[in-house]
Amino acid sequence: MMLPSEARQNRGETSIQAVLLVPAVLGIFFVGVHVTALVHGANVANAAAIRGAQIAAFSNSEGNDVVRALNEMEQVVSDLGSHMYSAPSLSIGSKSVQVTVKVAIQSVVPFLPTSVTRSATVSREQFLMEQNR
Repeated sequence: MMLPSEARQNRGETSIQAVLLVPAVLGIFFVGVHVTALVHGANVANAAAIRGAQIAAFSNSEGNDVVRALNEMEQVVSDLGSHMYSAPSLSIGSKSVQVTVKVAIQSVVPFLPTSVTRSATVSREQFLMEQNR
């Protein structure tokens, strides 16, 4: 049992603990939400990069196929609930296709990253005529 003199000495201790503890708990919570948004953005960027690289790898390097791959990447990102941070880059080489996608992340905590970049490389399909096999 607490004596009246002890109660007077501890007055205000709970409010000081709350003032110190609540911002720390909220900070940890918001950092967790931001990290979750970053992981989701990384998954979206990865899916879009792989899809765009697959479409470009199966093409014959025509302009229509490159535009189709870029449109497909933007469609995948928007279908998964995100936005492009910048235009995707598409590099078609003789043996492979490399795609880089940068997805924007909603900023929850200042000074943490607001975008995620992912790349995908896929080997190009080689189309050979029957007589050339």
